[in-house]
Amino acid sequence: MSAEQNTTAIWPEFMSALEPEASESTVEAAAPADVAVIQPPSDLPALISAWSGQWSGWAGQGRSFDVKLVVENLSLHAATIVCARASDGQGVYSERVLAQIHGNELRGRLTNGASLWFRMRNPDVVELLWREVDGRWIAGVLSHGSAGVRRVIERVPTGEFEHGEEITLEMVTFKPNGPGPFPTLVFNHGSTGVGNDPSLFTSTVTSPTLAKHFNDRGWMVVFPQRRGRGKSGGLYDEGFKPDRSQYSDDPQYALPGFERALRDVACVVEHLLARADVSRDHLLIGGHSRGGFLALAFAASRPDLFGGVLNFVGGWVNEHGFASEMINPVIAKRGAKFPRASLWLYAENDPFYSVTHSRKSFDAFVIDGGQGQFHVLETRSGQDGHHILSLTGLWGPVVDGFLERVSKRSSNAPTSN
Repeated sequence: MSAEQNTTAIWPEFMSALEPEASESTVEAAAPADVAVIQPPSDLPALISAWSGQWSGWAGQGRSFDVKLVVENLSLHAATIVCARASDGQGVYSERVLAQIHGNELRGRLTNGASLWFRMRNPDVVELLWREVDGRWIAGVLSHGSAGVRRVIERVPTGEFEHGEEITLEMVTFKPNGPGPFPTLVFNHGSTGVGNDPSLFTSTVTSPTLAKHFNDRGWMVVFPQRRGRGKSGGLYDEGFKPDRSQYSDDPQYALPGFERALRDVACVVEHLLARADVSRDHLLIGGHSRGGFLALAFAASRPDLFGGVLNFVGGWVNEHGFASEMINPVIAKRGAKFPRASLWLYAENDPFYSVTHSRKSFDAFVIDGGQGQFHVLETRSGQDGHHILSLTGLWGPVVDGFLERVSKRSSNAPTSN
C-alpha cells in the first residue's frame, strides 16, 4: 500500500450536502458478470460488516457519472471491492481492487494510479472521492438499495401553457410495496443557492435518505419539481433580479416568485388527492430551505388537509440580503394560519439562515398563532448546517416523535367522508 493510502483523506466540507440521488447519466454503470458478495464473518465489527453488498449513486458536476460500488469480501483490515462508473462522455469502466479499511473509510488504488476513497456517513450512505493522478477529481455519494421500495417518475398536468404547450411537472415518488393507500408526505425542494448557475436548474432534487426513513415507516414520499426545475416544463422564475443573474431579495420580485411556486404545489396536491394510493386522512407536507416555507404557507391555505408540516431549514431569501426581514418573517406569519403542528429543524453554521435569524421568523409565526416546535440540531464542527437532510441520525428521533404525535391526532380525529 502506498504512503498516500496511509494518510488521511482530505474530505471537502461540502460532502455532507451531497444526497444519494440518481445520476443524470444515460449510461448505467455495470459491475462485471462474475461479481459475488460473500457474507461477512460473524465476528467482524458491525461498522465493517455494514460495508458488505452493493452501493449505487452518482459523482461529478451535475451528477454526470453513474457509480456502483460492490464490496465482495471483507476482513478486519481489507476488502475486495468492485468499482464501476459510467457517463455519457466517458463510457463505461469497472475494476476490482483490494482496498484497505481505516476507521470508517475504504481506500484503494486503480491500475492507472487513480485513488478511490469511500467514507461511510451512516450504514445507508457512503461518500466518494475519485482522484486521478493528474489531480483531477470528482466527488459523489452512494446508498444501499432499499428493498421493497419503488421509485416512480410521473408527470403532473398544471393546466397552464407556455408557447402553446401545456406545462407538466416532474414528480418523483418513493413508494413502499403494496397497493396502499399510504400515508403520504409531499416534500418540496429548495433553491439552487444564489440562483446564478442555470445548469443546476435542471437537476432533479429528491432525498432518498429522507424517503427511506419514511418508507421504512410505511409512508409514501413525493418530491415534486416546480416549473423549470428538474425535468418540469416552463420557465423557472421564483423571484429573480430583472436580468435573471441571480435571485432577488427585493420583495417586488421575491414575493411574486413565492406565489408562483405555491401554484405549482397546489397542482401537485390536487393531483395526489385524486389518487387511490394516497390516504387523505394521513397527509403531511414538508420541504427543505425554500420548500420548507412553501410547505408552511400552503398548509395554511388548506388548513383541514394536512396533519402537520415539516420545515427543514426553511426560508425564502438569504438573510444577508438587504430586505430579508421584509420577506422571511412575512412568509412565516402566513403559515401561522395552519392550526396543527409544525416542526422547524435548523442547525448552526448555515450560510443562508442562521439560527438567530430563523428564530425571528419562528417567533413571528408563533405571535400570529402558529403551532410549532423549533429544534436546533447539533451538527459536527465545520459541517454545513443548511444541508442536514442526509443526516438521519440528527433529525430521525425528533421526526419520529413528531410522527407519533401527528398519528395520535389523526387516529382521534373524526373519520372523513
